[in-house]
Amino acid sequence: MMGWYQIISFLFTNGLRIFFGLYLVMAVLRLSGDRKKAGVLSACAAVFITLLSCLPIPQIYIAGAEIVIMMLIIRHLFRAELRMPLFLTFFYEITVALWEFIISAGLGIIFRSEDFLDRHTLKYMAAVWIVRALMLGIAFLALKAREGRTRVISAVAVAGLFGVIFLSGQSIITIDDEQMTTWIIFSMLILVAVLFFYLSRQYEMEKKIAHLEKEKNALLTRDYQLLKNTYAANARLFHDFHNHIEALHRYLEKDRTAEAVQYLENLRSPIEAVTQPVWVGDEAVDYLISSKITLAASRDIQVNCNIEYPQHTNIRSVDLVAILGNLLDNALEAVEGIEENLRFINLTIRRINEMLIIKLENGCKAAPVITAGELKTTKQDTDLHGWGLKSVRTTAEHYDGTVETEYGGGRFCTVVTLSYEPVKTE
Repeated sequence: MMGWYQIISFLFTNGLRIFFGLYLVMAVLRLSGDRKKAGVLSACAAVFITLLSCLPIPQIYIAGAEIVIMMLIIRHLFRAELRMPLFLTFFYEITVALWEFIISAGLGIIFRSEDFLDRHTLKYMAAVWIVRALMLGIAFLALKAREGRTRVISAVAVAGLFGVIFLSGQSIITIDDEQMTTWIIFSMLILVAVLFFYLSRQYEMEKKIAHLEKEKNALLTRDYQLLKNTYAANARLFHDFHNHIEALHRYLEKDRTAEAVQYLENLRSPIEAVTQPVWVGDEAVDYLISSKITLAASRDIQVNCNIEYPQHTNIRSVDLVAILGNLLDNALEAVEGIEENLRFINLTIRRINEMLIIKLENGCKAAPVITAGELKTTKQDTDLHGWGLKSVRTTAEHYDGTVETEYGGGRFCTVVTLSYEPVKTE
C-alpha cells in the first residue's frame, strides 16, 4: 500500500510525463493546438494513471493505458493521423522508463544502496524527480533550438545506450542480468527508432520538395501562358489601331457619341490588362498579383493590397511567386460561392528590419479542416490539390521562415514570415 506522499508524487510525476509527451509530439510534428487545454487534459490523465498505479496492476499495462490516453488527447486536440504520434509516444514511454532505471541505478551506485531500484520506495521517487527535471531542461533546449530538435533527441538516445553499457559493467550494486539485458535491447531499439524517424522525415521532406517543384512549374507555366495570351491580344490590338481610329472617327462624325464611348470602353479593357501597376518591382510577381486581382474582380470579389516590398534581397522571384500564387489561389477558392459580405481578400506585405511579413486575409464561412498541421483541401482530387499551404511552408523554410494560420469571426488569416538578406547592386 502506497503512502500519501507517494500518491502525491506519482500524481505530479505522471502529469509531467504525459504533458512532456504531448509537447514532444506537438514540437516534433509541428502541430498547432491549445497548450492550456493540453495541460488540463494531462492533469486529468495523471489522476487516472495514478489511480491505476495504486492498484496491483503490472507496470506494462499502466504504460499501455497511458499511451492510449495520450493518443485520445492528440486525436481530440489536433485531429491528426495517429500513426506517427503513436510511434513517438511508444518510444517516448520506453525512453522515460530507461532513464528512470539509469538514474535510480546511478544513485544506487553513488550511495551504495540497491533500495533505489525498488519502485515502491521514496529513494526511487527521487530518481523519478531527477528525470523530470532533466526532461524540463531538454524541453527548454528543444524550444530554443527549433531546428535542432532531432539532434537533441538523438543525443538523449545515444546517452541512454552508453548509460546502460556503463551499468552492465559495474559491480557496486547487483542488477538482475535479465533486467540488464532487457534495458540494453530497449536502448538499442530507441537508437534504431530515432534513425528510422530521421530517415522517414527526410523522405517526407523530399516528397514535399518534389511536389513543390511540380506546383512551381505548373504555376509558372500557367501564368506565362496567360501573359503570352494577353500580349498577343494587345499586339493584335495595336496592329489594328488605325482601324479603330477610323471607326471612332466615323462614330463622332455622325454624332453617335454613345457608340463611340462604348467602342472606347471595349478597347480599354485589354489595354489595362497589359499596363499592370508595380507592386513589388518584380515583373513576374507584379503580373501574378495583378492577374489574381483581375480574376477576383471578374468574380465580384473585393481585393485590397497594401504592399511595401524591400528592393534587392536574396528572395528569389520563383519563391515569391510560389508563396503568393498558392496563398491567393487558396483565398479565391475559399471565398467562391459564399455570401457577399465575406467575398473579400486583403493582402499585406511589410518589412520589419530584415524580416518580410506576408499577411493574407480572406472571408471564410466555416473553420477550415486541419489535418496533421496542414489544411485539408475541399476538392475531390486530393493527390493534385491540398499542397498549396505545404508548398508555402516548404518555401518559407528555405528562408528560416514560418507559416501561421488563424480563423475567427468569418476570417481566415495566413501569416508568412521570411528572413531575407540585402543584396548589393553595382
